[in-house]
Amino acid sequence: MDTPANQRDDRGRFSRGNQGGPGRPRGGGNALRRAAEEAVTPEHIAAIMRRAARMALEGNMAAMRLVLERACGRPVEAPSEGVPLDVNLPNLSTVENCTRAIDYLVEAICRGSVNRDSAEMLLDVIQTRLKAIEVNDLADRLAELENAASMVDDDTRQMRRL
Repeated sequence: MDTPANQRDDRGRFSRGNQGGPGRPRGGGNALRRAAEEAVTPEHIAAIMRRAARMALEGNMAAMRLVLERACGRPVEAPSEGVPLDVNLPNLSTVENCTRAIDYLVEAICRGSVNRDSAEMLLDVIQTRLKAIEVNDLADRLAELENAASMVDDDTRQMRRL
């Protein structure tokens, strides 16, 4: 239903004929982009890149990165070699096993047998598994509650019939 105050329908969408809210007018970005493209010529870009190259040669790390990314492209991430880790984690089927796995992982980090990247990846896996266990637990509890509620509803209907 349309209301004059906010011009929205019952689903919260703007209703037909609404003028919209404050903000940048439609299509304004295209004009700004065109103006910027017209103001910057290829000669400007070449001069900027020459300056960045000079700064890179002088040791400016940000300039080095910019020049190398523009000239060579962004580097592709090297594929993982799949080096086995020196940590034995329990099966992540219960909350207790996930907690135990975190403890084992902390010990392995302290021993230096697991590096930071591997530890972060394993912790992400354990946390994802914990969330899955929690969701399954909540689904089971909800099913039990719905079953109990339907039994109460059935009992109430039977009592009303009597």
